[in-house]
Amino acid sequence: MVVLTLLILSLDPLLVKGDSLFSLLKYEDALKMYQAAYQKNSSDYETLWRLSMVYLNIGEGLSDEKEAQKHYETALNYAQKATEINPEGDWGWTYVAAVNGRIALSKGGKEKVKYAMVIKESVNKALKINPDNDLANFIWGSYNFEAATLNPVLRSFAKTLFGEVPQGTVEDAEKYIKKATILNPGRIQYHYELARVYDHQKKSDEAIASLKKAVSLKPQTREDFEYLNLAKKMLEKLEKK
Repeated sequence: MVVLTLLILSLDPLLVKGDSLFSLLKYEDALKMYQAAYQKNSSDYETLWRLSMVYLNIGEGLSDEKEAQKHYETALNYAQKATEINPEGDWGWTYVAAVNGRIALSKGGKEKVKYAMVIKESVNKALKINPDNDLANFIWGSYNFEAATLNPVLRSFAKTLFGEVPQGTVEDAEKYIKKATILNPGRIQYHYELARVYDHQKKSDEAIASLKKAVSLKPQTREDFEYLNLAKKMLEKLEKK
């Protein structure tokens, strides 16, 4: 708590205001604060990763895919700058992984494998620096789930092109996503994705419990509204079985 208080006191007041607006889901207003901080100091690590965060979150809410991709590219640029300024900062690497993961969603299977390699490297750097970064734990858990369920064709492609196949286990997916829910118990997306892992493992009771937790929560991000709906639908389906 003392460390957190000192960090807040050391932050530019513009970033503090931006963080407050971001927590209220006022992303565009938060962006203005972060941009103002950037104008004051374009090499500030805390500003750079926050700019990546807000551009990523705004992009995720855009219906125009081209505009969304522009936001992701901007987000990635700021995240990469953050890692250059401070390679020992976990949030820069976390957002390099997060943005690449989001970009990968719009790519074909073979391209996703390419992005997987970048995600793996970046998120593991973040976790090495800070094992208790909730988003990094979630990303690594999700990576493991995707890798564990990768189809044979893409496995063969990855082996041929990269000389390695994305490795992951469902057990590690459960371990890391579950840890993310403990570190940040209010995030709907985490509980929903944990339920998906449990469902894959045929752990119906655990899946239902995770979904009930998810639907009881207030969205922390705009994207959480989507996951709230998905959780409600999945819960209804599982309870009918």
